[in-house]
Amino acid sequence: MPQATGHPPSDDPQEIGSGTQQTQQNQPPAPDQALNTTNNPNQTNLRPPQNHQQQQQQNIAEQSNALLTNNERNQLQCRENRNQDNSHQRNTTSKKKKHRANIHIATLNMKGRASQHLGHSNISKWSVVQHVMREKKIGILCLQETHLDNTHETQIENLYSRRLKIINSKDPTRPGSSAGVAFVINRELTNTENIKTLEIIPGRALALKIKWHNNETLTILNIYAPNNITQHPDFWKKINTRWQENNLPHPDFMLGDFNLTEDPLDRAPAKLDNENAISALRELRQNLNVQDTWREKHPTERLFTFYSNNNSHSRLDRIYTSPEHEENLLNWNSCTSAIPTDHRMISVRLAQMNTPFIGQGRWSWPLGLTNDPNLIQKMSDIGKKVQQQIIEQTWQRNEDSHPQQVWEEFKIQIRQEARKTAKEHLHKINQRTKKLEEDLKSTLENQDIDKNELTRRHKAWLESEINHLEKKRHKNMQLHSQAKWAAEGEKISKYWSKINSIK
Repeated sequence: MPQATGHPPSDDPQEIGSGTQQTQQNQPPAPDQALNTTNNPNQTNLRPPQNHQQQQQQNIAEQSNALLTNNERNQLQCRENRNQDNSHQRNTTSKKKKHRANIHIATLNMKGRASQHLGHSNISKWSVVQHVMREKKIGILCLQETHLDNTHETQIENLYSRRLKIINSKDPTRPGSSAGVAFVINRELTNTENIKTLEIIPGRALALKIKWHNNETLTILNIYAPNNITQHPDFWKKINTRWQENNLPHPDFMLGDFNLTEDPLDRAPAKLDNENAISALRELRQNLNVQDTWREKHPTERLFTFYSNNNSHSRLDRIYTSPEHEENLLNWNSCTSAIPTDHRMISVRLAQMNTPFIGQGRWSWPLGLTNDPNLIQKMSDIGKKVQQQIIEQTWQRNEDSHPQQVWEEFKIQIRQEARKTAKEHLHKINQRTKKLEEDLKSTLENQDIDKNELTRRHKAWLESEINHLEKKRHKNMQLHSQAKWAAEGEKISKYWSKINSIK
């Protein structure tokens, strides 16, 4: 895994990672090559002696070759060379992995690498990180406050490198307990070859350049700004200066935890932050040519990503984007994640302009309902009535009533019953979370959220309930995965092949 701060602390930007690997030189020859290049005159022929049949076939081939004309011999040689080239190309050309024409990008302040609610491991949150990225199909997750040193990075690499590629920039003074930013790249959805990263400020600002769809590239700047507002002007100016010194292109995304708001609407109670800090941030945004696209599309909407102990809310986590991507961004979302933290995760999806529309797909019967006795009894009762109707209409059919119509209505009815049962038994947590999210949205639209402390407390309670349900759902899925591994993890099966395949 690329080491973000492997060099001594320095103020100069450092290139900390690359997806390419250098080929080792002066390698010892392979065993078969060493045999073929021996200088012993007594070992001029290492092939085993041929039997009589092989010798006879070789003599026939030599006699046939002698009877060919020069033109026929040249054609035969060309055909053999062509077959060898095709065979060599098939053997040496690796299967190129296909990637989606859209990518899901998210940012989250994870507030440290471990949580006591997840066990005693010092990197316990990273198992949840892998689960969240897989469930929500996140291509690139930008993390802040990672608190990782070299030992932690090695542990994460050993456990999760098969599915995730992690590039971390640690704090130079207190790597295991302060700051830290990281890019987490989903190998199943994103091209991880030829990745380039540049450390702008160790532990605070990290840039990534990655190939996307059809050899296009994305440049992303991940930022964790200081908590002290008086340090912000110098912080933003330093990023601006080093970006220009390295002659870097304008980023496609600048995202992270900014510990600063530019608009009074982004705080409750509403207030304006330090003007010098805001001016420095806006100057950086202007030079990098990025904008707050979500705010441009929602000029009056209230959205908060952080709740403090003094009963105030703020939108500290944001995603700035290049104006050229404005029409290609969709599915803006702010949600509570299963990763224990006091911040909400912000995400957006970037898609090509000519990407075809793909709907939700065809509904299928959940396999978990096939053993539900109540549903099976309902299907049996409905089927008996339908069977009787078909028998009666066989001799009395007309355009308005015939067996085909009864059969179609039967399929619609059992589908409705299956969906109703699925909502009752399989999606209780999801339905509860959905209702709480709707209540939270209406609370944010309340006009007295800036003045009424009870309204803000109600919003905080709703978020805590959503967070509790999200953790409970993750725990259920984790137990299900552990049970499946215990039952099928050591059997040669489709499940075994999937979890052990090379990504």
